[in-house]
Amino acid sequence: MAEKVSREERVKAIEKRRTIRIRRSSLTKNQLDDIDKPAIKIAETLDEYRQAFNVVYKEYDLVGYITKPHPAQLHYGIHSLLPTTCVFTFKSFHDVISTLTQVQDTELFGLPMDALYKPEIDKLREQGRTVAEICALATPSEGRWHNLLMFLGKAYFQYALEAKINDILIMVNPKHVTFYKAIFMFEEFAEERFYGPVGAPAVGLRINYDIFWEKLEETFKDQEFETDLYTFFRRIHNAGVDKYMKFSGARNIPLDYDAARYFFQVRPEILESLNPAQMAYIESVYHKALYSAEDIEMRYPVTV
Repeated sequence: MAEKVSREERVKAIEKRRTIRIRRSSLTKNQLDDIDKPAIKIAETLDEYRQAFNVVYKEYDLVGYITKPHPAQLHYGIHSLLPTTCVFTFKSFHDVISTLTQVQDTELFGLPMDALYKPEIDKLREQGRTVAEICALATPSEGRWHNLLMFLGKAYFQYALEAKINDILIMVNPKHVTFYKAIFMFEEFAEERFYGPVGAPAVGLRINYDIFWEKLEETFKDQEFETDLYTFFRRIHNAGVDKYMKFSGARNIPLDYDAARYFFQVRPEILESLNPAQMAYIESVYHKALYSAEDIEMRYPVTV
């Protein structure tokens, strides 16, 4: 059942944003004119996945989140390869220039955030809610002025609507909390804790998606904000990339043979941490990619 938003909470949210004064109209402007054939899509091919994982690796490495360098320079884990996971990409013609990943909660694999916040997430699961985590957000510095993350966020919110997501979770560095709360309407979900895999602190944030659009509209409707985020996120009006933001239900598509074989070959260690039930599932979905006798050409050699 959706949580009701009290008038007091609505007024508080409005006043908070009045205080913040989101005078960032450039956040929602289409600054894509110098991008070659801009498009947003969910990764499907080996090349799209590889480029997206490489963008994440390089950006994480720049800020010190890569604690164990890898010669392939690709950042991904078992959750990245599950059929229900969506790797959203912003492309300039053939090149991935920004990305974010949605991991949908499953009984077998859970979410990456379980490493820090499983008790808190379990409370949502016990209510029968459909939970998803946003992770691996990355845009190289040269592309940030294009506001690519805003467009990816818009695409994701459209997808979450079709996929009937109830709760959207994310872990962010404490220094980014204000941005995600002010722009994407996240609320604090769990306390700050240290996240070992990236060697940095993290804060758990949540969007109750059942009431997201109501809160967003109430916050910005009839208010004098230069950035109307409700209109931007809700309406499909930007012909440059919005035509790609049409989704039909939750995704459940395994990687193709070449992609699965490549990623399991490059990082075989991700299989070593799986329990028997998880491994049995991966074998059932990717048996040929794991055990085929034929050897595919490694089109992207594992070298720096």
